[in-house]
Amino acid sequence: MTSSTAVEQCRIAYEKLFERNFTVTDSLEQAADSCSHLYLDGKPQKKGFTHQVRTTALWQCSFWQVITDTGYQSVPISLALGRSLHFGLVDEKLFRRLLQTEPETLKRGMRYSRIFLQPDSPSWTTILSIADDGDVDFQQFIKVCQILYEELHQHDKQIHDLKKELDELTIFEYLLYGSLFTFQNLVPERFELPRIDDGYVEMQQRAWDALSELLVWKLKSRPENDLRLNERFLAKSLKRHLMPLLLPGENPPSLCLKNLDRLNVLIAAVAKRNAFLHGTIYGFCYDDDYRYLFEGDHLTLYPIEIPEESEWDFNGRKLSALHTYWFNRAFLLHLQSGLATHQFGLPENDDSNRLAHIKAWQVFLQLDEVFGLGSEIVLPDGSKVDLFKAIHSLELMTAFFNSSYIAKYQEYLQETGNWIPALSQLMFEGLMIGENRFPLTWAEPSEKANRIKSWTVSDTYPDGDLRMAANILEFWTNDLKELRDSIDKAPNVPTPELNEQPIIKLGMFGLQLPWLMASQNNSTATVNNLRRIGCRRKSRTDETHRIESRLGDIFRSKGFYVLESYQVDVEDGYDPGEIDLICHQDGHILILEVKSSYLRKTKQEAWIHRTITLRKAAQQLQRKKIAIQKSILYNEKLQSELQLRTDINKVKVYPWIVDTSIEHDQELIDGFLKVSLEGLIVILRNERQLLGRNLLLEKEVVEDDLFPDGFSVQRFVEIVEKGKLWDPLANV
Repeated sequence: MTSSTAVEQCRIAYEKLFERNFTVTDSLEQAADSCSHLYLDGKPQKKGFTHQVRTTALWQCSFWQVITDTGYQSVPISLALGRSLHFGLVDEKLFRRLLQTEPETLKRGMRYSRIFLQPDSPSWTTILSIADDGDVDFQQFIKVCQILYEELHQHDKQIHDLKKELDELTIFEYLLYGSLFTFQNLVPERFELPRIDDGYVEMQQRAWDALSELLVWKLKSRPENDLRLNERFLAKSLKRHLMPLLLPGENPPSLCLKNLDRLNVLIAAVAKRNAFLHGTIYGFCYDDDYRYLFEGDHLTLYPIEIPEESEWDFNGRKLSALHTYWFNRAFLLHLQSGLATHQFGLPENDDSNRLAHIKAWQVFLQLDEVFGLGSEIVLPDGSKVDLFKAIHSLELMTAFFNSSYIAKYQEYLQETGNWIPALSQLMFEGLMIGENRFPLTWAEPSEKANRIKSWTVSDTYPDGDLRMAANILEFWTNDLKELRDSIDKAPNVPTPELNEQPIIKLGMFGLQLPWLMASQNNSTATVNNLRRIGCRRKSRTDETHRIESRLGDIFRSKGFYVLESYQVDVEDGYDPGEIDLICHQDGHILILEVKSSYLRKTKQEAWIHRTITLRKAAQQLQRKKIAIQKSILYNEKLQSELQLRTDINKVKVYPWIVDTSIEHDQELIDGFLKVSLEGLIVILRNERQLLGRNLLLEKEVVEDDLFPDGFSVQRFVEIVEKGKLWDPLANV
């Protein structure tokens, strides 16, 4: 199929959809929106229908000639324009029409596509060529885009120049200096939780993000030989780049200190660029309430309203409260299991090992009930890993690095008042007892597996399972050679962040960064290892079904009649699609569209999630809501399965998007409420008292009954739709 043939066939498909929807709705705008949604969903799908083909076909459709100017103001059309610009749309006639009649739509498309960050693209060049024909506001908008690009370009140029100063460092040496950087800058003087505030956590995250980004740079820029690290190369690097610093002698530490200073400057520059990109630029691109103001040549970007707390920050507090909720669930399970009187390892390690066991259950419960994970994980080679043991092993590693590295380092830091002699003493202590206490640790996989074999003890393997230990390490390992090959073949595939796969395989060794191991959030690490990095695992479909099934079971436990994966009847060739869950009780029907993904950390990721996954879910719900409202009137089998015994005409229908992500929680997405799946679990279990209060510290549960008069579906709907679950957080 030639490109022109594909474009014509695709155009005809859009035209037919437009005509069909116009016949049903008698609205040109709604019909055009339906075509925009189809395009945004990457459809129609057919061999030869590339992104570029669909883009060209959409804007060649004849219906654009009959759409009113105000019709172009719709969100779907703006999103479609943004996606089209991203894929290289060059249509001067369209651009001119929008410039003269609906410049705000053109501006939104430019913002959504971030096309101004690609100044050499034909799309941007074409828009610039007609910009002078726009009004003063549009010309100012162009100036804003150019200023933002120029500032970002200056950040990138500075980073490029700074990278040159560290070009000669091997990948191993970069990781070594990265670990030194963390001991110098990130390890707090005291490690008690109350001393670590939100500002510190944010600063630490910015640094880890920069370290992860720079590791990818090293992978792309260094020769293949770097990936063949062996004992000789490792010893040579340590002798040149670490020993002069920690073991003063004949070689002065000047080279080490110079490289470390350079890395400090580079990390600060990357963090500053990322803050500008994710804060200023992405705020401008994705927040429709952002405005700009020129005072002379000085540009100010600002939101129309500045609330006391943004929805993003409030949802972050919800996420923290849910983290505590799962910990409390695990702690109560620990008390009920009889393990409270059980000693975990040596007496001096009992507290830390016990906490590691509770935290492992915390993560396991969340993965089981929210993300539908089974008890085993299948690795790419087909071997299996016990999920709980994998999580528990990571928690034990965290406990080990806290006690054996960070706590000791902090003691020496208090004694010496300087991070370098403190690290030196830590290293010497390790040498005295035959242990690796270097700022970066290394071990061959077989050696490491033997060391953690005791963590895999079971009735079947009373001395531990060496193969299971090796598989656990494989699960947590980021093989840099495989990662480099993956980047070369598929540059857009997500790359693991340092915490998601915290064991770094380089040559014959597995490397670990002590401060990362001691401080990372293992819950987020596990979820994103499986849901972000492992998004293409074969078991994802089964997990999705289990998410729906387990949520359905909770609804059944509260007296609902539940149908899972219900297929609405196809009428006149129209298929509304499969409904994940239908729940009925006392004349209230819930139609639930369940979505599962990973934990996001940037507003850009959240915006993409809203405009792709959640937007699509709302479109699906619209079709399914109409189909179910019709079916419950005439489908006797459905009426029987849902036990609809009341007057059918009085039944109330609630279509909700239920999402494992917290982003855009309690928002209306194209008219449909989006709620947190975890929030539903807390409400249905009536456990709001477990949100935000750490029982390990408080030792008691404060009464907080969401249903003081007993469970009722009417009260349940009220709690969900008004977001009452989160009232205690809002009142803080």
